[in-house]
Amino acid sequence: MHYLQIIRKLYNLTEDANHGYPEAAIDALEDRLQVKIPASLRQYYLSLGNNKVVNDSFNRLTSLGEIGFSEDEHLVFYEENQAVVLWGIEKAALQLDNPPVYGTYDSGRAEWFTDADTTEHFLLSMAWWNGALGGLTHTAFTDLEEDLTATHIAAVTGNWEEQKGISNQLLRFFTNDYEDILVLTTEQDAQVNGVYIGTNNEARFNFMLQTLNMEWCYRTDRDE
Repeated sequence: MHYLQIIRKLYNLTEDANHGYPEAAIDALEDRLQVKIPASLRQYYLSLGNNKVVNDSFNRLTSLGEIGFSEDEHLVFYEENQAVVLWGIEKAALQLDNPPVYGTYDSGRAEWFTDADTTEHFLLSMAWWNGALGGLTHTAFTDLEEDLTATHIAAVTGNWEEQKGISNQLLRFFTNDYEDILVLTTEQDAQVNGVYIGTNNEARFNFMLQTLNMEWCYRTDRDE
């Protein structure tokens, strides 16, 4: 399944609904920057780029009016919710259809790490991460020690399929049929330090809660 279809399925977005920017707006961006953006990034902005739930629930896809180059010539198009991290594509790689995406924590934007090997993988990982962090209707998370036992983690890995090779960050993604998302956050040594889940399907959410049997720090069904 194409990554745009995966995102639409998770967020219950119909194929015929318009969630993107008009092509003329992207043409104007390219005129302003005097570059052509990669085909994969163009397709995303045209298809889903204007959907705030997918792209602005936690981390944020940059609007077309804000996209620009860093001092060291990375086209910056995504930012962490407190702007601690920025993500972009090297100017020299813009001619590629699906180039790697780099991130930086450095205030001078001089040190970049490879976040994802392709733009499509990066955008998919952000849609999943944003969904688990509140973009989806039903979410929960925990970093409680009693929820991070080997038995609890085995309940994740044994009941959901891991989506490998999506992100180079310390995140592990799991899903069943792309109708839910589970994210394990980890330490450098692969030790799990957090569990985040999300879905737009209430029955699926209840199944997740029952299967994982965790205490949880937060659950949307406990909101008052």
